[in-house]
Amino acid sequence: MRTENYITIRTYHDRIVGELMVTALHEAGIQTFQFEGHRTILPNDIFEIKVHEDDVEDALAIIENKELN
Repeated sequence: MRTENYITIRTYHDRIVGELMVTALHEAGIQTFQFEGHRTILPNDIFEIKVHEDDVEDALAIIENKELN
């Protein structure tokens, strides 16, 4: 997948929470790109969610709604 126009909208240190957010985005028809890895600066694993620049506002609204519930 080409990721040039994908923007990181959230970074989680809990993979399960990240996966739940990705599922909510997919259910809304928003395509995502996930990066999982370990950065030497941070002590924990990271899970980044990226969406296409055209979907950023909608994706953030969905995630923010999920985070509040």
